[in-house]
Amino acid sequence: KGLVVLSLVLTAISSILVVIPAYLLKPFVDEGMKLGGEIVTWKIPWLTFTSDSWFSWKVTEKVLVDGITSNHLLVILTFVAFGSTLLISITTYAGGLCAAAFSNRAVKDLRIDLYKKFVSLHLAYYHDKKAGDLIARSTADLTVMQGLIANVLMGLIQHPITAAVFLAYLLIMNYKITLLVFILGPALVGLVRLFGKKAKKHSARVQDATAEVTAKFHETLSCMRLILGFFTAGREEESFADLAENLYKKVMHWSRWNLGLGPLMDSAVFLVLPAVLIAGKVYFDHTLGELLSILYAFSKFYSPVKRLAMVNNNLRTLQGATERVFDILETETVIREKEGAVDLPRHREEISLRDVCFGYGSKELVLKDISATIKAGEMAAFVGSTGAGKSTLLDLVPRFYDVTRGSITIDGIDIRDATVSSLRRQIGYVNQEVLLFHDTIANNIRYGDFDKGMDEVVAAAKAANAHDFILAQPKGYDTIVGDRGTMLSGGQRQRIAIARAILINPTILILDEAASSLDAESEKLVQHTIEGLHGKLTVLVVAHRLSTVMKADRIYVVEGGSIVESGTREELCSRGGRFSTLYALQFGTQG
Repeated sequence: KGLVVLSLVLTAISSILVVIPAYLLKPFVDEGMKLGGEIVTWKIPWLTFTSDSWFSWKVTEKVLVDGITSNHLLVILTFVAFGSTLLISITTYAGGLCAAAFSNRAVKDLRIDLYKKFVSLHLAYYHDKKAGDLIARSTADLTVMQGLIANVLMGLIQHPITAAVFLAYLLIMNYKITLLVFILGPALVGLVRLFGKKAKKHSARVQDATAEVTAKFHETLSCMRLILGFFTAGREEESFADLAENLYKKVMHWSRWNLGLGPLMDSAVFLVLPAVLIAGKVYFDHTLGELLSILYAFSKFYSPVKRLAMVNNNLRTLQGATERVFDILETETVIREKEGAVDLPRHREEISLRDVCFGYGSKELVLKDISATIKAGEMAAFVGSTGAGKSTLLDLVPRFYDVTRGSITIDGIDIRDATVSSLRRQIGYVNQEVLLFHDTIANNIRYGDFDKGMDEVVAAAKAANAHDFILAQPKGYDTIVGDRGTMLSGGQRQRIAIARAILINPTILILDEAASSLDAESEKLVQHTIEGLHGKLTVLVVAHRLSTVMKADRIYVVEGGSIVESGTREELCSRGGRFSTLYALQFGTQG
């Protein structure tokens, strides 16, 4: 707030001071150009109000300097001009610096707020969003805002004040000639409104096209192995060229409207200036100095008006970028803590799902009347066809989504009544697609708790059967894993993910297809790790490979969003149901 006020004050001062050169022009020409020894007087226009009313006034002249030679007057005028110009420069620079500081600080805060919003939104928000579009909004749109906030802030103060000061000066010099200023008024207002409206519309289209280009870059970098493998680089190049061409066209449309207003206004102004010159010389018998001063003031009056029109275009562009950013910031966070939410005690008893139903938004339910009870320390496996809802069901436990109907309780406490932090700190999560950061192995393992020391990191790695292969890396635990862990094999990444989950000392471990894409050797190592955790943690497993869940205490078969049967492996195989069919397909026997 202080920066804004200081910026506005300094900008206002510099805007008022710019009229001084116009004041100096008349005596410089009319008096200063006389013969060097001639005695001259420096006078300036002055308003005199009568005693009857403040609305009754007349223009007179006030003597500033009297009885000096024209050469001495030129020296004085030169120093005054230099001093005023220096003061204008200092106040303009300081005001601009304050505005830039405010602008950069505001955008910095917006960046942080936007990042906080990204990491607080529910997963469903990202289902139908392009990552590239979100990246564009958090980079390109914020860059637009960063460049324009200071420009608009200063322009909205500086240009109106400058125009008002020169208009007042023109009224003092000759109010009748000044009426010529208003001849162009309606036309200029119409042009400003038209060009501003078009600039905003085309600016929004430019931002959308920029987001498409950014999204394509992001998609290409994420799918580079696929592009190279299928040799589709040519097709992708053509697709990107179309997007780049579309962006070019959108930018050119915006440029026509954004840049066209200035030349049109200049042309209109130069139609008026000859009229001012003729009227001043023929009808009002002004001196050369007075005419030059009036013409200078006219040009300086229209200059801020033209710039104000450009500020209007910038304001519309800024408005478009701001709307795209605040569209994210104003998104409601679905996963909220209840007022008075309690910290969830460490899990010791059971996890209970009671008539759980779930659907994404207003869409059809994907989970219907799911009920299950898992005792502390048990391993519960969820198997079934692809798309049956197994992973979605386990995503409800850490509240990545909230149930549509029914409830999930841990030791009798509804998870919606617990704080999100106390819930998720008890849950270790390992997904099929392991996400690692471009960092060291040690930092990836301690990602869930950076306060853990190396002894605890090593212990977690040993528990996940990862210690030996980590020591074999070039720098051991200090080895950089590459972007998304590309320097490691799938099995190695999976074991690091398990170590990461173990390190936070969870009471519940969720393994979502943790071994589905691994080779036989890696799968056996991961399976051995899971079995080693059996009885120490409550383990919830989603698996297509039934070999990873053979020792589960209870297996739930999920089909069509419902549990169709449950029991131990032996019980399910003996019933000849859906599990028996899946077992036969994978092992060639009914069990």
